[in-house]
Amino acid sequence: MIRRLQHIKGFGVFADFQWPTGLPDFKQFNLIYGWNYSGKTTLSRAFRCFEQKAPHADFSGAQVQINTDDGTTHNLSTPHTAPVLRVFNNDFVRENLSFTDSSATPILVLGTEDIAKQETLKSKRTEREALSLDIEKNRKRKTGKEEEIEKALTRYARDCIKTPLAEVNYDKRRFEPRVEQCLARPEDQLLDDKTVAEYLAVYRSTDKKPALTTKTISLTSVLNLKKKTTSLLARAVSASNPISRLKSSPEIENWVNNGRPLHEGKDKCQFCGQLLPPDLLKLLAGHFSADYDDLMTQLRILAIEIEAAQGEEIGLDHKNDFYAELVKRFSAEKDALENAMKARVSALQNLAKAVAAKQTKAFTPLEYPQADDPAGQIASAVEAINKTISEHNERTAAFDKKRQEAFAKLEKHYAALFVCEEKYSESLQEIDALTKAIGEQSKKSGELVSEIRKLEEELSEAVKGAERLNELLAAYFGKNDLRVVVSPDKRFQIVRDSVVAKNLSEGEKTAIAFAYFITRVQDGRHPLQDTRIVIDDPISSLDANHLFNTYALIKTQLETCRQLFISTHSFEFFNLIREWLADDENMKKPQADWKKWGVYLVKRTDDGDSVLEEIPKELLKFKSEYHYLFSTLYHFDKAGAGDFSSLLSLPNVVRRFMEAFGGIMIPLSTGLRGKMERIFPDEVVRERVWKFINHYSHNTTITRSLTIPDTSECKTVVQSCLKAVQDWDTDYFKDLEKEVT
Repeated sequence: MIRRLQHIKGFGVFADFQWPTGLPDFKQFNLIYGWNYSGKTTLSRAFRCFEQKAPHADFSGAQVQINTDDGTTHNLSTPHTAPVLRVFNNDFVRENLSFTDSSATPILVLGTEDIAKQETLKSKRTEREALSLDIEKNRKRKTGKEEEIEKALTRYARDCIKTPLAEVNYDKRRFEPRVEQCLARPEDQLLDDKTVAEYLAVYRSTDKKPALTTKTISLTSVLNLKKKTTSLLARAVSASNPISRLKSSPEIENWVNNGRPLHEGKDKCQFCGQLLPPDLLKLLAGHFSADYDDLMTQLRILAIEIEAAQGEEIGLDHKNDFYAELVKRFSAEKDALENAMKARVSALQNLAKAVAAKQTKAFTPLEYPQADDPAGQIASAVEAINKTISEHNERTAAFDKKRQEAFAKLEKHYAALFVCEEKYSESLQEIDALTKAIGEQSKKSGELVSEIRKLEEELSEAVKGAERLNELLAAYFGKNDLRVVVSPDKRFQIVRDSVVAKNLSEGEKTAIAFAYFITRVQDGRHPLQDTRIVIDDPISSLDANHLFNTYALIKTQLETCRQLFISTHSFEFFNLIREWLADDENMKKPQADWKKWGVYLVKRTDDGDSVLEEIPKELLKFKSEYHYLFSTLYHFDKAGAGDFSSLLSLPNVVRRFMEAFGGIMIPLSTGLRGKMERIFPDEVVRERVWKFINHYSHNTTITRSLTIPDTSECKTVVQSCLKAVQDWDTDYFKDLEKEVT
């Protein structure tokens, strides 16, 4: 048995409904009262979703949760697990009956001639339902597994190749064939991290580099310079008449030697302007011999050679001229060459220092300097650089080919990685197993459908459904002028005196639809004792006599059902059901203590959402809607401006009460508009009341349906209506007042 509509969200006027704390649970019989637009039909549609095992087309994202007495919770996301439900509402009528051509979907009523076949039919239906659940479960598992693979393929294609390799058009459609290719032996395609990094570097080198020129060595031999230096250092100049002061002071000696040519043919000192001693140049010639001049000349020439050698270089390319994967190697090789060149410069500097020293010590032999020749290291470094340049040039020559080779290796590597990490083989095996199982189950289901159809044909006839429907129509109308017959295409045809019925009244349509529903409920497919029945406003457009007929049909035909829900906007029909309730319950007790019945009010709140609450005591107390309407207005007036609970429905209450009051006091056929002048003599008051009830009680547009009337306006209109009744007949007003207080 359904105990609660625990939660309704996003389902029409039930925006976010939670079963209120303290609201009694549903019982076997449940009566729901509410005016138009309060949410009765929406409730029936929520129930019907569970009957049809599918969400409502207009509220596909809605959430509905029902709780049953065994503690089970049923959600709209899994409606197939819900208990057996049958719902009568406008949707049921629209889907099964067409009053335009007076036709209806045929009803098959099970026969009683073969009990064994009925049990077999029931067993096969149960088996097929279980099989359908298994098929659905396996399909969901298969779909889920396929979606997992699709998402993983997309993720790997994007994160491993498309994004890092900047392959804009790469997606799972290109990646999946590579996965299939390495499915058998993925380990053959896996690469270590270093190799992956190398291939990534190759492929990411998107700029094709120009070819480079190999380097040659054209450097002055340090060894030869060292030999020349050693030879000159070993020489000692001889002089015919050396001057001791010059010999002991190399700086002055050098200065004097440099100045000698400046004084040839001169008799005065070019420095101080004094007369030169007559034998000075001759004395100096005895000191500075031809051997001395030769040595100095040789040393100057050697110094120039050494200085020139120090400026010699080997021109190298910039590291950015190389492909990315060669940069690190080239940088190391360049460092090695630069270190060797620094050693060379250091050796040359030592030679230069020795030559400079010898220029000041021409008369003394000097030891040869420390100056190792790094020619071998330089040659090795240049050879290594040239090898790198050759690889670079080869890379340039095969640029596109190597990029594609690198891409292919990486693609296979990531495809193999996908197979291993995502357990692709196991997933495919599981999908194959599910596909096979679904195929076998579908085949078995098809066989069961054929067997069930055959049994139904043997046990059922459409004519039995028509006969049962005609029995109910005869009981309903008390005559046989409206009947249904089975047409050649096996549909029901509604006829009046053997002629297709046209221009059916709204009352006839309602009666036919409800009788049709009861016949469907009693078609034998589910025991009535196991069926929950929901009936939404079954008395629309019916006169008073047919209200009793409808009540009688419900009580006699559906009283033994598992659970019954009846919703209505008619207070007369509400009172009929209330009398049925009174036979079973002590209405003086709180509803929570009732055993078989639950009575509820569905209404719209101030924010426009619908709620379900316990029926007000006044609705159980009064036997006429007229008294209840007066009570609502009277107590609203007494409650003061702070009562917001009835604002949304108040215009409807005012209109219905004034219509009833006008009908009682002014028994004319005119509507309320024609009686307003007599009820409200004051023109201003009359127009104000009429505007209020006509504007707010007819929610014909979305804007109006979302509008809540102003509290002060409501209070003023209600006071005007109550005053109109009191002015009409003071004693009558006092009697009403006494009845509701």
